[in-house]
Amino acid sequence: MKIWNLLCAAALIFGLAACSDDKNEPDPAWGGGITVKSEVALAGATPQTLNIKASTTPTLTTDAAWLHIGEVKAGAAGIYSVELQANANTTPETRTATVSITAGADKASVKVSQLPGDAIEIKSVEPSTQLNPMGGSIVVNYLSTAEPELTLPAWITKAEPNGRAYEEGSLTLNYTRNAGQPREGEIVLSLGKGIQASVTVSQQAAEAQPISGKTAKELAAMMYAGINIGNTMECPGQEGAWSMPVNQEYVAALASMGFNAVRIPCAWDTHATDGIIDATWLARVDEVVGWVIGNGMFAMINTHWDGGWIEEACKEGYDEALNAKFASYWKQIAEQLNHYDQHLLFSALNEPNVAEGAEQNKGVEAIMKYEQTMVDAVRATGGNNADRVLVMSVPNTNIEIGAAGFFHMPVDAVPDRLMVEAHYYGPYQFNMMEEDASWGKVWWYWGADNHVAGSDRNSTWGEESYVYDQMQLMKTNFVDKGYPGMIGEYCVCVDRSSQSGVDKAKHQASLYDWNRVVTLEAKNAGCVPFFWETGGEINRRDGSLVKTRSYQLDGVFAGAAEGTYPF
Repeated sequence: MKIWNLLCAAALIFGLAACSDDKNEPDPAWGGGITVKSEVALAGATPQTLNIKASTTPTLTTDAAWLHIGEVKAGAAGIYSVELQANANTTPETRTATVSITAGADKASVKVSQLPGDAIEIKSVEPSTQLNPMGGSIVVNYLSTAEPELTLPAWITKAEPNGRAYEEGSLTLNYTRNAGQPREGEIVLSLGKGIQASVTVSQQAAEAQPISGKTAKELAAMMYAGINIGNTMECPGQEGAWSMPVNQEYVAALASMGFNAVRIPCAWDTHATDGIIDATWLARVDEVVGWVIGNGMFAMINTHWDGGWIEEACKEGYDEALNAKFASYWKQIAEQLNHYDQHLLFSALNEPNVAEGAEQNKGVEAIMKYEQTMVDAVRATGGNNADRVLVMSVPNTNIEIGAAGFFHMPVDAVPDRLMVEAHYYGPYQFNMMEEDASWGKVWWYWGADNHVAGSDRNSTWGEESYVYDQMQLMKTNFVDKGYPGMIGEYCVCVDRSSQSGVDKAKHQASLYDWNRVVTLEAKNAGCVPFFWETGGEINRRDGSLVKTRSYQLDGVFAGAAEGTYPF
């Protein structure tokens, strides 16, 4: 643009005709005393030199506050130059201004236009920026010159992007029930280079209404997304020996993130003497359960590994002495926690082990007897425990073993108060394997959209369709028969983002998609999802994120928003 102006100036100096393409030819209406462009188009905030031929030093004014006129500089042969500069055009439309030029008795005008730059504006939030404590959806209406990137708090998820460049658009966002303290979040739409628009929304806490008389399906349908306080209360003999003890701030943060159900794995045998659970330990578990329910969430406790005193013994077959201890422990637990309503669930076991091959059914039979004992012991304590929802683990918490046909649920005197639990950590090569072996390599990438061309680190099985099939086994064998399911543990156990040679973006997308798909398919099959977390994603001190972004948690909440229970 400046080169062209210089050429025009040179032509004027040597008395040549004006450059017609720049519209410098005189206009009869100007009185013939001023030669200047009739139109100028500015690009963004970049200055442009305007050359003027006049009989005397011209004076320039403009009718637009966004347009700035520089100092008039004299050149040879009556040629004057002046810089025009505009503020950035933050509107989505071209704007125009008029520059008026006076030189003695002569007058002229120049039309100045400026194309739109990148801009974005949030016009409204419907129905309000004050969100319903029980959860719901809002529509963010905006004006943008391009489709924006979206930044949201963890408890708000994108449902339906509709934005189009240079047009009005809208985003439908889903948000969760607020089971914790009043919270605020910022919705940010950005176009890069610091161009963004934001709006702050707030949500009051939903009151935790007492729950009673609900069936297992009705209760399951109320659970949006669950999480484990893993490696904490189940540490043999010492809370938090593998992580750190639970505190109130951490529990409240789980609710603020959008979780409304918490699985609390618990040790009991290493806190007992001569079959009597330490009263201080019972009170401590009671306290943590109270924090969870006090924040409006559901709580579930179980009999976790705890040295394997019963989990590992299951594969050896039924043992009457273990059964008596198991019954006694559950009686003590149930009596201690009987004051809680149906916000609290009991899960009989964690991952009861069975042998492979011909010995497997011996272990399955032992598990079924122990779980029947637990049901009978809890129900016998009466009160809130009379119709508390109880959860039974399938053998090895393995979906295929549970669905094989030999395992069956216990008999319960109260109808429709049982759920069934399995865990999901497949495929092993992507999820847990830490180094290559002779039989196969570690997989870095999972999901149809995340494979790296030519890589031998792509998952070759266990992807989207496999997850669907596994969850449908739960649905067919249990949910459709009246027992809602629970995926009590799932996560990607090894994050390989920083490993040498890994395509970081593809691996992180794999973490996101694995959790999204597992959560989504679990809910669609009628299974409540409980993400396994031990401090790698969420700081145990204050509930903040350990990393700048948790791709796993983002995937969990995306899947939770997409999934719909079939009941």
